[in-house]
Amino acid sequence: MPVGSTVAAESMPLSVKGNYVAVALILVAVLYNAVLATLVARGVPLGYSSVAAVEVLITFSCLALSLSTGVSSRDVMPLALLWFIVALALIASISFNKIYIGSIRNFALIAVFGMLGQRMDMNFIRKAFFIASAMTLVVLIWEIASVESYASFFSPALYYELTRGTARSEFDESGLSVGTIVFEGRFSLGIFSGRRTSSIFLEQVSINSYAIVCMAFLNGLWGRLTFAEKALQIATIILIITSNNARMGALMCLVMPIGYFVFPWLNRNFIFAIPFVIVGTIFALSSYLQNAVGDDITGRLGVTYRLLDNVKLTDLFAGNPLVVEKTFDSGYAFIMASIGLFGGFAYLLFLVYYPRHETDEQRRASWSLAIYILAWLTVGGTATFSIKTAALLWSFIGCLSKPSATVAIKPAAAMS
Repeated sequence: MPVGSTVAAESMPLSVKGNYVAVALILVAVLYNAVLATLVARGVPLGYSSVAAVEVLITFSCLALSLSTGVSSRDVMPLALLWFIVALALIASISFNKIYIGSIRNFALIAVFGMLGQRMDMNFIRKAFFIASAMTLVVLIWEIASVESYASFFSPALYYELTRGTARSEFDESGLSVGTIVFEGRFSLGIFSGRRTSSIFLEQVSINSYAIVCMAFLNGLWGRLTFAEKALQIATIILIITSNNARMGALMCLVMPIGYFVFPWLNRNFIFAIPFVIVGTIFALSSYLQNAVGDDITGRLGVTYRLLDNVKLTDLFAGNPLVVEKTFDSGYAFIMASIGLFGGFAYLLFLVYYPRHETDEQRRASWSLAIYILAWLTVGGTATFSIKTAALLWSFIGCLSKPSATVAIKPAAAMS
């Protein structure tokens, strides 16, 4: 930084009280849907505006808490990314005469939780993961043991109908989210034969995503965690994947442990190649995928191919708000529709260069982050932007991306 600059090179840390407030905000982000659902189940009239208001409150509270310690050069990258996405959203909204702010919301979460994590003590990040996984595991066991009482308590189907407009199936009176239905031919590990589980996330996608976020957390801090922390995270991950029959989670269970040993040896610039290899492979298999349909990997890749093949040149600059809702089952098409080619490249630059790669822990966590997001974009658009998982993931990455001297974490016993 220039001599005499009023902007610090690194973020000033939060006080102990500030760290507790930060943990509370992160946990509220993870749990607020479950809390609102319990209110809906008891007759409280809520709608989409209620959900939006809570997310806005959480986002601005995180931003205010972060900025209360001042601005640092480390804040430039997340704020610059957010500014660029805002600019693209305005351009797209004007060009297509349709207001679209979804991308602003998505990247605001990345920016504010990354900035919050930069100011937190890693022991408090560990507390947030421990509490979130403990609650997830307890509710998950309850759901498996008595799905009827779980559905009655949370009424997920009613909650998502009122707050997201997701219609309930007239043939399904379980009260569970419609996406938890198991159909013939869908991937299954063959361990649980009932409905796909959801726990505190209330729907089947975010809990799958949460399991992978926990894997990234384990990869980054494995050598520093207590036995209780490791056992809790592993138990939660395993029960999620087996009871949810999570395809991506099961795949990441194979990739992440291998990555623990491989990631420290990889140059971060190799991350740039991942999306191009994925999209290139999809187009190379176009003759096989062009007519593929169904809720399986082949069907999702077929959707991705058809959507990307139909992208217009005018959509590449800032996206196309008119087609965003058609791309939720195809992450790369969702990126193109919501932020365009330039926004997608800016996001990729952020994934590569925002996380630090100085220590083995940083490289493991940063590569785990990149693999998770870039692999998930082959099958879904919005899950990686869910506040229920983004809050933990980006605060962790932000905290771990401090200079190596400040990342030094107290001994495992410090969790007490």
